[in-house]
Amino acid sequence: MDRRIRVRTGCITCRRRRVKCDEGKPACSRCRTANFECGGYDPPRSAGDGRRPRSVSRTSPQQSSREGSSELVQDLAWRHSNWRKEELPLYHHFITTTAVRLFRNDHIEFWRDQVAQMSYGVDIVYEALLAIGAMHRATLLACQHQDLQGAAQMKVLGLKSYGKTLHMLPSHLGSRSVPDILAIMAVLMLLAYFECFMENPKGAFGHLWAAIQLMRRSEEQLSERDISNMIPVYDAMLRLDFLAQKVVPYACSSFLRFSDRAIMERPFWNRPAIEYSGMTIHDRISSEGFRQIQIICAHNTFSRVVWGCWSPVSERPNRAELLGFYSEMQLWKANSPGTFESCQELDVIQALDPKDVVTHPIPPPVCRFMCNDAALNLATANCYLGCAVAMISTTDPDPQPRELEAFNLVYQTLSIAAGLTGRDNQNSSMPYKPCDAVNMGISTLLYHGARRCYSVAWQQWIIDTLRVIGHEGLSNGFAMANTLDIMCRLQERMNRNNPERAGVNSYLGPLRSRLIPLLMPVSEDGEILAFYMR
Repeated sequence: MDRRIRVRTGCITCRRRRVKCDEGKPACSRCRTANFECGGYDPPRSAGDGRRPRSVSRTSPQQSSREGSSELVQDLAWRHSNWRKEELPLYHHFITTTAVRLFRNDHIEFWRDQVAQMSYGVDIVYEALLAIGAMHRATLLACQHQDLQGAAQMKVLGLKSYGKTLHMLPSHLGSRSVPDILAIMAVLMLLAYFECFMENPKGAFGHLWAAIQLMRRSEEQLSERDISNMIPVYDAMLRLDFLAQKVVPYACSSFLRFSDRAIMERPFWNRPAIEYSGMTIHDRISSEGFRQIQIICAHNTFSRVVWGCWSPVSERPNRAELLGFYSEMQLWKANSPGTFESCQELDVIQALDPKDVVTHPIPPPVCRFMCNDAALNLATANCYLGCAVAMISTTDPDPQPRELEAFNLVYQTLSIAAGLTGRDNQNSSMPYKPCDAVNMGISTLLYHGARRCYSVAWQQWIIDTLRVIGHEGLSNGFAMANTLDIMCRLQERMNRNNPERAGVNSYLGPLRSRLIPLLMPVSEDGEILAFYMR
Protein backbone atom coordinates (compact mmCIF):
# COMPACT_ATOMS: atom_id res chain seq x y z
CA MET A 1 0.00 0.00 0.00
CA ASP A 2 1.34 3.40 -0.96
CA ARG A 3 1.48 5.51 2.21
CA ARG A 4 2.90 8.67 0.63
CA ILE A 5 0.90 11.77 1.49
CA ARG A 6 -0.48 13.51 -1.56
CA VAL A 7 -0.44 17.30 -1.51
CA ARG A 8 -4.01 18.44 -2.24
CA THR A 9 -3.81 22.06 -1.06
CA GLY A 10 -1.43 24.92 -1.63
CA CYS A 11 -0.20 26.77 -4.68
CA ILE A 12 0.08 25.11 -8.08
CA THR A 13 3.90 25.11 -7.96
CA CYS A 14 4.18 23.40 -4.56
CA ARG A 15 1.64 20.78 -5.60
CA ARG A 16 3.64 19.99 -8.72
CA ARG A 17 6.80 19.80 -6.63
CA ARG A 18 4.94 17.61 -4.11
CA VAL A 19 6.04 19.71 -1.13
CA LYS A 20 4.01 21.26 1.67
CA CYS A 21 2.92 24.83 0.91
CA ASP A 22 2.44 27.54 3.56
CA GLU A 23 -0.33 29.00 1.34
CA GLY A 24 0.95 32.56 1.67
CA LYS A 25 -0.71 35.21 -0.47
CA PRO A 26 -0.20 36.46 -3.11
CA ALA A 27 2.86 34.14 -3.40
CA CYS A 28 3.90 31.49 -0.88
CA SER A 29 7.19 31.91 0.98
CA ARG A 30 8.27 28.35 0.08
CA CYS A 31 8.47 29.31 -3.58
CA ARG A 32 10.20 32.62 -2.82
CA THR A 33 12.81 30.91 -0.65
CA ALA A 34 13.57 28.29 -3.30
CA ASN A 35 13.56 30.90 -6.10
CA PHE A 36 10.57 29.36 -7.87
CA GLU A 37 7.84 31.29 -9.60
CA CYS A 38 4.72 30.77 -7.51
CA GLY A 39 1.90 29.56 -9.77
CA GLY A 40 -0.88 30.94 -7.59
CA TYR A 41 -3.94 29.06 -6.42
CA ASP A 42 -6.85 27.30 -8.10
CA PRO A 43 -10.21 29.11 -7.87
CA PRO A 44 -12.46 27.71 -5.12
CA ARG A 45 -14.68 24.92 -6.30
CA SER A 46 -18.46 25.03 -5.92
CA ALA A 47 -20.18 22.64 -3.55
CA GLY A 48 -21.37 20.53 -6.44
CA ASP A 49 -17.89 20.01 -7.82
CA GLY A 50 -16.92 17.61 -5.08
CA ARG A 51 -19.95 15.40 -5.69
CA ARG A 52 -19.44 14.88 -9.40
CA PRO A 53 -19.28 11.20 -10.24
CA ARG A 54 -15.90 10.07 -11.51
CA SER A 55 -15.87 8.58 -14.96
CA VAL A 56 -14.26 5.17 -15.08
CA SER A 57 -12.20 4.33 -18.13
CA ARG A 58 -9.44 1.95 -18.96
CA THR A 59 -6.15 3.26 -20.28
CA SER A 60 -3.50 1.35 -22.12
CA PRO A 61 0.08 1.18 -20.80
CA GLN A 62 1.18 3.31 -23.77
CA GLN A 63 -1.36 5.98 -22.90
CA SER A 64 -0.31 5.93 -19.22
CA SER A 65 3.30 6.31 -20.28
CA ARG A 66 2.43 9.29 -22.48
CA GLU A 67 0.48 10.89 -19.65
CA GLY A 68 3.38 10.32 -17.23
CA SER A 69 5.81 11.87 -19.71
CA SER A 70 3.46 14.81 -20.16
CA GLU A 71 3.34 15.39 -16.39
CA LEU A 72 7.15 15.22 -16.24
CA VAL A 73 7.48 17.84 -18.97
CA GLN A 74 5.02 20.05 -17.11
CA ASP A 75 6.99 19.58 -13.89
CA LEU A 76 10.13 20.71 -15.70
CA ALA A 77 8.40 23.74 -17.17
CA TRP A 78 7.09 25.42 -14.05
CA ARG A 79 10.39 27.01 -13.08
CA HIS A 80 11.10 30.58 -14.02
CA SER A 81 11.54 31.37 -17.70
CA ASN A 82 15.35 31.40 -17.75
CA TRP A 83 15.70 27.92 -16.21
CA ARG A 84 16.77 26.24 -19.45
CA LYS A 85 19.21 29.02 -20.28
CA GLU A 86 20.92 29.31 -16.88
CA GLU A 87 20.42 26.28 -14.70
CA LEU A 88 20.20 23.29 -17.02
CA PRO A 89 23.77 23.76 -18.40
CA LEU A 90 25.13 23.94 -14.82
CA TYR A 91 23.31 20.78 -13.81
CA HIS A 92 24.50 19.05 -16.98
CA HIS A 93 28.09 20.13 -16.34
CA PHE A 94 28.03 18.60 -12.86
CA ILE A 95 26.62 15.32 -14.16
CA THR A 96 28.97 14.95 -17.14
CA THR A 97 32.18 16.68 -16.04
CA THR A 98 32.43 17.76 -12.39
CA ALA A 99 31.48 14.41 -10.88
CA VAL A 100 33.97 12.63 -13.15
CA ARG A 101 36.74 15.06 -12.20
CA LEU A 102 36.23 15.15 -8.44
CA PHE A 103 35.36 11.60 -7.48
CA ARG A 104 36.69 8.08 -7.87
CA ASN A 105 35.46 6.05 -10.83
CA ASP A 106 33.69 3.56 -8.58
CA HIS A 107 31.98 6.41 -6.70
CA ILE A 108 30.76 8.45 -9.67
CA GLU A 109 27.47 6.57 -9.79
CA PHE A 110 26.64 7.75 -6.26
CA TRP A 111 27.27 11.44 -7.02
CA ARG A 112 25.94 11.41 -10.56
CA ASP A 113 22.84 9.30 -9.95
CA GLN A 114 21.86 9.12 -6.27
CA VAL A 115 22.73 12.68 -5.29
CA ALA A 116 21.28 14.00 -8.54
CA GLN A 117 18.05 12.14 -7.81
CA MET A 118 17.96 13.73 -4.34
CA SER A 119 18.02 17.13 -6.04
CA TYR A 120 14.69 16.44 -7.76
CA GLY A 121 12.81 16.83 -4.47
CA VAL A 122 15.30 18.56 -2.14
CA ASP A 123 15.97 22.18 -3.05
CA ILE A 124 19.18 22.52 -1.06
CA VAL A 125 20.78 19.59 -2.91
CA TYR A 126 19.69 21.05 -6.24
CA GLU A 127 21.21 24.46 -5.49
CA ALA A 128 24.44 22.84 -4.25
CA LEU A 129 24.75 20.92 -7.53
CA LEU A 130 24.23 24.13 -9.51
CA ALA A 131 26.82 25.96 -7.39
CA ILE A 132 29.61 23.40 -7.78
CA GLY A 133 28.80 22.83 -11.47
CA ALA A 134 28.97 26.56 -12.21
CA MET A 135 32.18 27.15 -10.24
CA HIS A 136 33.92 24.17 -11.82
CA ARG A 137 32.92 25.43 -15.26
CA ALA A 138 34.21 28.91 -14.38
CA THR A 139 37.52 27.43 -13.22
CA LEU A 140 37.99 25.50 -16.46
CA LEU A 141 37.18 28.51 -18.64
CA ALA A 142 39.53 30.74 -16.65
CA CYS A 143 42.51 28.38 -16.68
CA GLN A 144 42.10 27.69 -20.41
CA HIS A 145 41.96 31.46 -21.15
CA GLN A 146 39.26 30.79 -23.74
CA ASP A 147 36.27 32.75 -22.47
CA LEU A 148 37.05 34.99 -19.50
CA GLN A 149 33.69 36.73 -19.78
CA GLY A 150 31.94 33.37 -19.73
CA ALA A 151 34.04 32.36 -16.72
CA ALA A 152 32.93 35.49 -14.87
CA GLN A 153 29.28 34.78 -15.70
CA MET A 154 29.62 31.19 -14.48
CA LYS A 155 31.19 32.42 -11.26
CA VAL A 156 28.29 34.80 -10.65
CA LEU A 157 25.77 32.00 -11.19
CA GLY A 158 27.76 29.73 -8.89
CA LEU A 159 27.88 32.33 -6.12
CA LYS A 160 24.15 32.90 -6.53
CA SER A 161 23.34 29.21 -5.98
CA TYR A 162 25.95 29.01 -3.22
CA GLY A 163 24.21 31.84 -1.39
CA LYS A 164 20.83 30.12 -1.71
CA THR A 165 22.32 26.90 -0.36
CA LEU A 166 23.80 28.66 2.67
CA HIS A 167 20.45 30.39 3.29
CA MET A 168 18.64 27.04 3.43
CA LEU A 169 21.35 25.18 5.37
CA PRO A 170 20.48 26.16 9.00
CA SER A 171 16.93 24.83 8.71
CA HIS A 172 18.25 21.42 7.60
CA LEU A 173 21.11 20.96 10.07
CA GLY A 174 18.76 20.25 12.96
CA SER A 175 16.91 17.47 11.17
CA ARG A 176 17.12 14.00 12.72
CA SER A 177 15.73 12.01 9.80
CA VAL A 178 18.25 9.72 8.12
CA PRO A 179 17.46 10.87 4.52
CA ASP A 180 18.00 14.50 5.54
CA ILE A 181 21.26 13.65 7.31
CA LEU A 182 22.62 11.84 4.27
CA ALA A 183 21.55 14.66 1.95
CA ILE A 184 23.12 17.39 4.10
CA MET A 185 26.41 15.49 4.44
CA ALA A 186 26.60 15.35 0.64
CA VAL A 187 25.69 19.05 0.41
CA LEU A 188 28.40 20.06 2.89
CA MET A 189 31.02 18.20 0.87
CA LEU A 190 29.86 19.90 -2.34
CA LEU A 191 30.13 23.27 -0.56
CA ALA A 192 33.64 22.36 0.60
CA TYR A 193 34.67 21.59 -2.98
CA PHE A 194 33.07 24.87 -4.07
CA GLU A 195 35.36 26.75 -1.67
CA CYS A 196 38.33 24.77 -3.00
CA PHE A 197 37.62 26.13 -6.48
CA MET A 198 37.36 29.58 -4.88
CA GLU A 199 40.84 28.96 -3.38
CA ASN A 200 39.46 29.59 0.11
CA PRO A 201 40.90 27.00 2.54
CA LYS A 202 39.15 28.51 5.56
CA GLY A 203 35.72 28.12 3.96
CA ALA A 204 36.51 24.66 2.57
CA PHE A 205 37.72 23.26 5.87
CA GLY A 206 34.83 24.93 7.72
CA HIS A 207 32.32 22.99 5.62
CA LEU A 208 34.44 19.85 5.99
CA TRP A 209 34.48 20.15 9.78
CA ALA A 210 30.71 20.69 9.80
CA ALA A 211 30.28 17.48 7.76
CA ILE A 212 32.56 15.56 10.14
CA GLN A 213 30.66 16.84 13.18
CA LEU A 214 27.36 15.84 11.57
CA MET A 215 28.75 12.37 10.91
CA ARG A 216 29.95 12.04 14.50
CA ARG A 217 26.60 13.18 15.86
CA SER A 218 24.69 10.78 13.63
CA GLU A 219 26.95 7.73 14.00
CA GLU A 220 24.61 5.81 16.29
CA GLN A 221 21.56 6.75 14.26
CA LEU A 222 22.81 5.39 10.94
CA SER A 223 22.41 1.72 10.12
CA GLU A 224 25.15 -0.40 8.57
CA ARG A 225 23.34 -0.09 5.26
CA ASP A 226 23.28 3.71 5.55
CA ILE A 227 26.99 3.80 6.34
CA SER A 228 27.77 1.49 3.43
CA ASN A 229 25.76 3.70 1.09
CA MET A 230 27.67 6.78 2.26
CA ILE A 231 31.16 5.38 1.60
CA PRO A 232 31.65 7.80 -1.36
CA VAL A 233 30.96 10.73 1.00
CA TYR A 234 33.36 9.33 3.62
CA ASP A 235 36.00 8.91 0.92
CA ALA A 236 35.62 12.54 -0.15
CA MET A 237 35.77 13.69 3.48
CA LEU A 238 38.92 11.69 4.21
CA ARG A 239 40.74 12.95 1.12
CA LEU A 240 39.90 16.59 1.84
CA ASP A 241 40.82 16.15 5.51
CA PHE A 242 44.12 14.64 4.36
CA LEU A 243 44.73 17.69 2.18
CA ALA A 244 44.04 19.95 5.18
CA GLN A 245 46.91 18.27 7.03
CA LYS A 246 49.27 19.39 4.25
CA VAL A 247 47.87 22.86 3.64
CA VAL A 248 47.69 23.83 7.33
CA PRO A 249 51.02 23.33 9.16
CA TYR A 250 50.82 20.92 12.12
CA ALA A 251 47.20 19.98 11.33
CA CYS A 252 45.99 16.70 12.81
CA SER A 253 43.46 14.33 11.28
CA SER A 254 39.88 15.12 12.32
CA PHE A 255 38.88 11.48 11.92
CA LEU A 256 41.00 10.37 14.85
CA ARG A 257 38.26 11.56 17.23
CA PHE A 258 35.87 8.89 16.02
CA SER A 259 34.88 5.62 17.63
CA ASP A 260 36.09 2.26 16.34
CA ARG A 261 33.09 2.20 14.03
CA ALA A 262 34.57 5.02 11.98
CA ILE A 263 37.06 4.65 9.16
CA MET A 264 40.20 5.23 11.22
CA GLU A 265 41.58 1.97 12.56
CA ARG A 266 45.13 0.74 12.97
CA PRO A 267 47.36 -1.15 12.63
CA PHE A 268 46.85 -1.93 8.96
CA TRP A 269 49.81 -4.20 8.34
CA ASN A 270 48.14 -7.30 9.82
CA ARG A 271 44.86 -6.98 7.92
CA PRO A 272 44.35 -7.99 4.28
CA ALA A 273 43.38 -5.34 1.77
CA ILE A 274 39.72 -5.01 0.85
CA GLU A 275 38.91 -6.78 -2.40
CA TYR A 276 36.10 -5.61 -4.68
CA SER A 277 34.76 -7.92 -7.34
CA GLY A 278 34.73 -6.52 -10.84
CA MET A 279 36.98 -3.55 -10.06
CA THR A 280 38.94 -2.08 -12.94
CA ILE A 281 42.63 -1.30 -12.64
CA HIS A 282 41.78 2.39 -12.07
CA ASP A 283 39.43 1.51 -9.20
CA ARG A 284 42.11 -0.71 -7.67
CA ILE A 285 44.63 2.13 -7.85
CA SER A 286 42.15 4.50 -6.18
CA SER A 287 41.52 1.96 -3.41
CA GLU A 288 45.27 1.61 -2.85
CA GLY A 289 45.50 5.38 -2.51
CA PHE A 290 42.61 5.39 -0.04
CA ARG A 291 44.34 2.74 2.06
CA GLN A 292 47.56 4.76 2.05
CA ILE A 293 45.73 7.82 3.37
CA GLN A 294 44.22 5.70 6.15
CA ILE A 295 47.66 4.51 7.23
CA ILE A 296 49.12 8.01 7.26
CA CYS A 297 46.18 9.56 9.13
CA ALA A 298 46.15 6.73 11.68
CA HIS A 299 49.81 7.39 12.49
CA ASN A 300 49.06 11.06 12.92
CA THR A 301 48.08 10.27 16.51
CA PHE A 302 51.64 10.31 17.80
CA SER A 303 52.77 13.51 16.11
CA ARG A 304 51.79 16.16 13.65
CA VAL A 305 55.29 16.40 12.30
CA VAL A 306 55.49 13.60 9.73
CA TRP A 307 52.79 15.09 7.58
CA GLY A 308 54.19 18.56 7.13
CA CYS A 309 57.37 19.93 8.62
CA TRP A 310 59.12 19.28 11.90
CA SER A 311 57.46 20.13 15.20
CA PRO A 312 59.10 21.25 18.46
CA VAL A 313 61.37 18.70 20.10
CA SER A 314 58.85 17.98 22.87
CA GLU A 315 56.34 16.72 20.30
CA ARG A 316 58.77 14.76 18.16
CA PRO A 317 57.92 11.04 17.85
CA ASN A 318 60.45 8.53 19.05
CA ARG A 319 62.52 6.30 16.83
CA ALA A 320 60.37 3.19 17.38
CA GLU A 321 57.20 5.00 16.30
CA LEU A 322 58.86 6.32 13.16
CA LEU A 323 60.24 2.89 12.29
CA GLY A 324 56.75 1.44 12.78
CA PHE A 325 55.32 3.92 10.30
CA TYR A 326 58.20 3.21 7.90
CA SER A 327 57.47 -0.54 8.06
CA GLU A 328 53.76 -0.09 7.39
CA MET A 329 54.43 2.14 4.39
CA GLN A 330 56.87 -0.42 2.98
CA LEU A 331 54.18 -3.10 3.38
CA TRP A 332 51.69 -0.80 1.62
CA LYS A 333 54.10 -0.57 -1.32
CA ALA A 334 54.45 -4.35 -1.42
CA ASN A 335 50.65 -4.80 -1.43
CA SER A 336 49.81 -2.13 -4.05
CA PRO A 337 50.41 -3.84 -7.40
CA GLY A 338 48.01 -1.56 -9.27
CA THR A 339 50.13 1.50 -8.49
CA PHE A 340 53.53 -0.02 -9.17
CA GLU A 341 52.66 -2.05 -12.27
CA SER A 342 51.29 0.97 -14.13
CA CYS A 343 54.66 2.52 -14.97
CA GLN A 344 57.23 0.96 -17.29
CA GLU A 345 60.00 3.44 -16.46
CA LEU A 346 59.65 2.88 -12.71
CA ASP A 347 62.18 0.03 -12.61
CA VAL A 348 64.84 2.31 -14.08
CA ILE A 349 64.16 5.04 -11.51
CA GLN A 350 64.07 2.67 -8.53
CA ALA A 351 67.27 0.98 -9.71
CA LEU A 352 69.28 4.18 -9.24
CA ASP A 353 71.94 3.71 -6.57
CA PRO A 354 71.47 6.21 -3.71
CA LYS A 355 75.25 6.35 -3.34
CA ASP A 356 75.47 7.89 -6.83
CA VAL A 357 73.01 10.66 -6.02
CA VAL A 358 75.56 13.30 -6.98
CA THR A 359 75.42 12.07 -10.60
CA HIS A 360 71.62 12.08 -10.93
CA PRO A 361 70.82 14.37 -13.88
CA ILE A 362 68.69 17.51 -13.76
CA PRO A 363 66.20 17.76 -15.45
CA PRO A 364 65.28 14.30 -14.14
CA PRO A 365 64.24 11.46 -16.45
CA VAL A 366 60.51 11.30 -17.17
CA CYS A 367 58.47 8.67 -15.33
CA ARG A 368 55.03 8.12 -16.92
CA PHE A 369 52.14 6.20 -15.39
CA MET A 370 49.06 4.76 -17.05
CA CYS A 371 46.89 7.00 -14.84
CA ASN A 372 47.53 10.09 -12.75
CA ASP A 373 46.21 8.51 -9.54
CA ALA A 374 48.98 5.91 -9.63
CA ALA A 375 51.61 8.62 -10.07
CA LEU A 376 50.23 10.60 -7.12
CA ASN A 377 50.02 7.45 -4.98
CA LEU A 378 53.75 6.84 -5.36
CA ALA A 379 54.68 10.52 -5.00
CA THR A 380 52.66 10.69 -1.77
CA ALA A 381 54.35 7.57 -0.41
CA ASN A 382 57.78 9.01 -1.25
CA CYS A 383 56.94 12.30 0.46
CA TYR A 384 55.90 10.74 3.77
CA LEU A 385 58.55 8.04 3.72
CA GLY A 386 61.18 10.68 2.99
CA CYS A 387 60.10 12.79 5.95
CA ALA A 388 60.11 9.77 8.27
CA VAL A 389 63.52 8.62 7.01
CA ALA A 390 64.95 12.11 7.49
CA MET A 391 63.76 12.17 11.09
CA ILE A 392 65.06 8.67 11.79
CA SER A 393 68.47 9.73 10.45
CA THR A 394 68.76 12.35 13.20
CA THR A 395 68.97 9.51 15.76
CA ASP A 396 71.42 7.34 13.78
CA PRO A 397 75.11 7.24 14.75
CA ASP A 398 75.84 7.53 11.02
CA PRO A 399 73.00 9.47 9.31
CA GLN A 400 74.45 9.24 5.79
CA PRO A 401 72.74 6.00 4.58
CA ARG A 402 69.27 7.20 5.54
CA GLU A 403 69.94 10.68 4.17
CA LEU A 404 70.89 9.12 0.83
CA GLU A 405 67.63 7.14 0.93
CA ALA A 406 65.70 10.37 1.57
CA PHE A 407 67.46 12.07 -1.37
CA ASN A 408 66.61 9.14 -3.63
CA LEU A 409 62.92 9.30 -2.68
CA VAL A 410 62.85 12.99 -3.56
CA TYR A 411 64.51 12.30 -6.91
CA GLN A 412 61.86 9.69 -7.73
CA THR A 413 59.22 12.34 -7.04
CA LEU A 414 60.99 14.75 -9.40
CA SER A 415 60.81 12.13 -12.16
CA ILE A 416 57.10 11.56 -11.46
CA ALA A 417 56.49 15.32 -11.60
CA ALA A 418 58.37 15.50 -14.90
CA GLY A 419 55.96 12.92 -16.32
CA LEU A 420 52.88 14.77 -15.03
CA THR A 421 53.87 18.29 -16.05
CA GLY A 422 56.12 17.80 -19.08
CA ARG A 423 55.31 18.68 -22.67
CA ASP A 424 54.18 15.14 -23.46
CA ASN A 425 51.48 15.41 -20.80
CA GLN A 426 49.14 17.37 -23.08
CA ASN A 427 49.29 14.60 -25.69
CA SER A 428 48.38 11.96 -23.13
CA SER A 429 45.00 10.22 -23.21
CA MET A 430 44.52 11.38 -19.60
CA PRO A 431 46.48 14.65 -19.24
CA TYR A 432 47.25 15.95 -15.78
CA LYS A 433 45.24 19.15 -15.33
CA PRO A 434 46.20 20.95 -12.12
CA CYS A 435 43.96 23.96 -12.80
CA ASP A 436 40.76 22.22 -11.61
CA ALA A 437 42.36 19.83 -9.12
CA VAL A 438 41.03 19.62 -5.57
CA ASN A 439 42.63 16.63 -3.82
CA MET A 440 46.32 16.21 -3.07
CA GLY A 441 48.33 17.31 -6.10
CA ILE A 442 51.93 17.07 -7.19
CA SER A 443 52.69 20.72 -6.30
CA THR A 444 52.18 20.14 -2.56
CA LEU A 445 54.35 17.02 -2.64
CA LEU A 446 57.13 18.83 -4.51
CA TYR A 447 57.02 21.71 -2.04
CA HIS A 448 57.37 19.45 1.00
CA GLY A 449 60.20 17.53 -0.63
CA ALA A 450 62.27 20.63 -1.43
CA ARG A 451 64.06 20.79 1.93
CA ARG A 452 65.26 17.19 1.41
CA CYS A 453 66.89 17.86 -1.97
CA TYR A 454 70.53 16.96 -2.45
CA SER A 455 71.56 20.18 -4.18
CA VAL A 456 70.41 23.66 -5.18
CA ALA A 457 69.93 22.40 -8.74
CA TRP A 458 67.19 20.05 -7.51
CA GLN A 459 65.53 22.82 -5.54
CA GLN A 460 65.65 25.21 -8.48
CA TRP A 461 63.99 22.59 -10.71
CA ILE A 462 61.18 22.29 -8.14
CA ILE A 463 60.77 26.08 -8.00
CA ASP A 464 60.54 26.34 -11.79
CA THR A 465 58.05 23.45 -11.96
CA LEU A 466 55.84 24.96 -9.25
CA ARG A 467 55.63 28.19 -11.24
CA VAL A 468 54.64 26.23 -14.34
CA ILE A 469 51.90 24.42 -12.40
CA GLY A 470 50.53 27.60 -10.80
CA HIS A 471 47.30 27.18 -8.85
CA GLU A 472 46.30 23.62 -8.04
CA GLY A 473 43.16 23.59 -5.91
CA LEU A 474 44.05 25.01 -2.49
CA SER A 475 47.76 24.85 -3.34
CA ASN A 476 49.27 28.01 -4.78
CA GLY A 477 52.29 27.00 -6.83
CA PHE A 478 53.47 30.59 -7.18
CA ALA A 479 53.42 31.17 -3.41
CA MET A 480 55.20 27.87 -2.81
CA ALA A 481 57.86 28.74 -5.39
CA ASN A 482 58.46 32.15 -3.82
CA THR A 483 58.67 30.58 -0.35
CA LEU A 484 61.31 28.12 -1.53
CA ASP A 485 63.18 30.82 -3.43
CA ILE A 486 63.57 32.82 -0.22
CA MET A 487 64.59 29.65 1.62
CA CYS A 488 67.36 29.06 -0.93
CA ARG A 489 68.70 32.59 -0.44
CA LEU A 490 68.70 32.19 3.34
CA GLN A 491 70.34 28.81 2.90
CA GLU A 492 73.07 30.39 0.79
CA ARG A 493 73.85 32.86 3.57
CA MET A 494 74.03 30.05 6.11
CA ASN A 495 76.55 28.13 3.95
CA ARG A 496 78.95 31.04 3.39
CA ASN A 497 81.40 29.50 5.84
CA ASN A 498 81.23 26.15 4.04
CA PRO A 499 82.77 26.59 0.55
CA GLU A 500 82.16 22.93 -0.29
CA ARG A 501 78.39 23.63 -0.25
CA ALA A 502 78.52 26.72 -2.47
CA GLY A 503 78.13 25.07 -5.88
CA VAL A 504 74.79 24.57 -7.62
CA ASN A 505 75.33 20.80 -7.69
CA SER A 506 77.00 20.57 -4.28
CA TYR A 507 75.67 18.78 -1.20
CA LEU A 508 73.56 21.17 0.88
CA GLY A 509 74.53 19.71 4.23
CA PRO A 510 72.87 17.49 6.85
CA LEU A 511 69.08 17.44 6.86
CA ARG A 512 68.87 18.21 10.57
CA SER A 513 70.55 21.60 10.08
CA ARG A 514 68.39 22.79 7.18
CA LEU A 515 65.69 25.43 7.22
CA ILE A 516 62.04 24.43 7.57
CA PRO A 517 59.61 26.54 5.49
CA LEU A 518 56.13 26.96 6.97
CA LEU A 519 53.71 28.45 4.44
CA MET A 520 50.47 29.51 6.09
CA PRO A 521 47.10 29.37 4.27
CA VAL A 522 46.09 32.61 2.59
CA SER A 523 44.36 35.00 5.01
CA GLU A 524 40.99 36.66 4.49
CA ASP A 525 42.69 39.85 3.28
CA GLY A 526 44.68 37.89 0.69
CA GLU A 527 48.06 38.07 2.44
CA ILE A 528 50.40 35.06 2.37
CA LEU A 529 52.70 34.52 5.34
CA ALA A 530 55.69 32.18 5.56
CA PHE A 531 57.97 31.29 8.47
CA TYR A 532 61.45 29.75 8.36
CA MET A 533 62.55 27.60 11.27
CA ARG A 534 65.80 25.85 12.18
